[in-house]
Amino acid sequence: MIISALFAAATFGVHPQIVAALPRVPLPRAAASLPRAATHGNHTPAGTQTGRTLTLALDVVSGAWKPEGDDDPEVPVLLFAEHGKSPTVPGPMIRVVQGTNVRLTLTNASDSAIVVRGLRPRLADHRGAEDSVMLAPRASRELSYRFDSAGTFFYFGALRGNTFDDRLWIDSQLNGAIVVEPPGQPSRPNEQVFVFSEWFHPYDDPNRAFEVVSVINGKAWPHTERLTLPLGDSVRFRVLNAMPLAHPIHLHGFYYRIVSRGTWQKDGPIRRALQPMMNTDVIAPGGTMAFDFVPTTPGNWLMHCHFSFHMDETVTLAGSPRDSAEAAMLTSRPPSDPMGHLAHETSAASERSITGVPTGTTAGPATASAGSSMSHRSGEHHMRGLVVGFTVPSPPGRAAYDGAGARDLRLLVQRKAGRLINGYSAFGFALQSGSTEPARDSVALPGPVLELQRGKPVRITVVNNLEEPTGIHWHGLEIESFPDGVPNWSGSGDHLFKPIAPRDSFVAAFTPPRAGTFPYHSHLNERAQITSGMYGALIVTESPRDLERDHLIVAGGGGPAVFAKIESPYALVNGRRSPAPLRLTAGKTHRLRIVSVHPDWRIAFTLRNDRTLATWRAIAKDGYDMPPAQATVRPAHVEMGPGETADFEFRAMAPGRWLLEVRSTDTGWFIPMEVIVESGKAAR
Repeated sequence: MIISALFAAATFGVHPQIVAALPRVPLPRAAASLPRAATHGNHTPAGTQTGRTLTLALDVVSGAWKPEGDDDPEVPVLLFAEHGKSPTVPGPMIRVVQGTNVRLTLTNASDSAIVVRGLRPRLADHRGAEDSVMLAPRASRELSYRFDSAGTFFYFGALRGNTFDDRLWIDSQLNGAIVVEPPGQPSRPNEQVFVFSEWFHPYDDPNRAFEVVSVINGKAWPHTERLTLPLGDSVRFRVLNAMPLAHPIHLHGFYYRIVSRGTWQKDGPIRRALQPMMNTDVIAPGGTMAFDFVPTTPGNWLMHCHFSFHMDETVTLAGSPRDSAEAAMLTSRPPSDPMGHLAHETSAASERSITGVPTGTTAGPATASAGSSMSHRSGEHHMRGLVVGFTVPSPPGRAAYDGAGARDLRLLVQRKAGRLINGYSAFGFALQSGSTEPARDSVALPGPVLELQRGKPVRITVVNNLEEPTGIHWHGLEIESFPDGVPNWSGSGDHLFKPIAPRDSFVAAFTPPRAGTFPYHSHLNERAQITSGMYGALIVTESPRDLERDHLIVAGGGGPAVFAKIESPYALVNGRRSPAPLRLTAGKTHRLRIVSVHPDWRIAFTLRNDRTLATWRAIAKDGYDMPPAQATVRPAHVEMGPGETADFEFRAMAPGRWLLEVRSTDTGWFIPMEVIVESGKAAR
């Protein structure tokens, strides 16, 4: 990562409100003679099963791939194909019962040496490199083995010399799912298998932006498969992260129960009592995760990565020039080093970053092209990348939501010039009290705490006083689809939530069904709006909080991105770069509600003093109260992705001073918050 250098540049002399997009250049293109990749939804297993033996032939071929729409760019890749069939992204799925024997013929039909790993899950645990299959150009290998372990895995290929993390573009789509079921397990008609992957093309010229597209099962939103899931029936999602990047997986509208968590080569089933319930959780680079949920509410819903730069114009090839001087340099014969001299830096835990300073910046609004940071004034934002949409049909005669007797709140979305570092404008919220509206430039950072009561209906009128459209998502709440807040998606049929236009308003009516800690935030042009302050905490309670013992820590954005496609270097804790201290009482149990909502970063929270790391008891995750087996005392350190919340109980027996360290998990920023524990008498 180069974020430290970027922060220094931003602090000393870079003062744009919006950074001009780096110029885009033609992409490498595939030869017309190459086979075109088909999209593989992981619904049909490969090979021929005879008794307890699977016979399968896989080829590695050079091909061409359209990761987005039919009219969008096509790029060269290496691909897996079942022998005699079209290549696919991802590669053919292997799905067997535990104990199945496999007879595999693996052929490298390309002109590059390839290493394939993962076809024999868990073998690497015992025999290391024997899990690797080396294939020279035009070579074949015969393999025979048995799947001894049940679980979710994947196999992948790489150019010889490349590690899993090094597969940037030409070998980036050599991935395939492996599902091994325990014997006697009934079939799951409502199961989906999702492979996350990325095509990433760097440049060494600082005047050229890198190109990247992120996909699920071979396509990027809005071209990902649209699913229909049954109302009230259990659904299982298996997520396989074939990328060297972490992803906070957010499910709209429902909690999911994680039943296993592992890696590409080793699954880790979780005992029922320890299976966590959550609506946002981070999957590690090269990780796998299987989770169950029950879609109990009709309408349109999403599962997506909650890093905003994995679901916006950053991760699309659309709009790039069509012709290249390099033309067919990477077609049917990829060189042994397809990157050549193209230098790059990568971070395996966050979005890849390329050193480079824009050739020009603008102090005012700019028109953003696809793939650039969006202008604050732009209304042309669209979701891209790692997003899957699904619909839960409504049964005939289902009654409309009845919010009779609802409590009314009025929440204004506004802009405050010069409120953030370097003179950036803050975009944020103000809560109206009484009949008088707040001043048009009043903005609370973070947004005002919305305190609601469980089971009591509420009507929140969101008034947009910005000069651009917006949408507000009540993250993690189990509510109706329409007020969920995803523009042009939430709702059902023709009754869809539309962007809240400038000087317009929208009424979100719902009844919160459980007490807990939740975020609310923009869901349109998320990266620009959330990094600039459009986020806050929503707390649902059974009874009024005791504010002397119930404390809120909100970590979020503190300014927009300075460089196109690079993480924002700015963050705030409770709205400040130097937050006010927490004051606790010795001998008393305090509740710490932590909200992580910065759209660009995973954040680590650590409570310690000069001598020791504190301990605390975890009591809730994403607003869901933990069962006793999970509500344990543990070291006071937690890492959270955007959209995650966690509640802890902390009790200091003696007066003293502690420090809550809040920092990005990768090189970036650090904000300390002092925690002062006073005697009972002093505290009173």
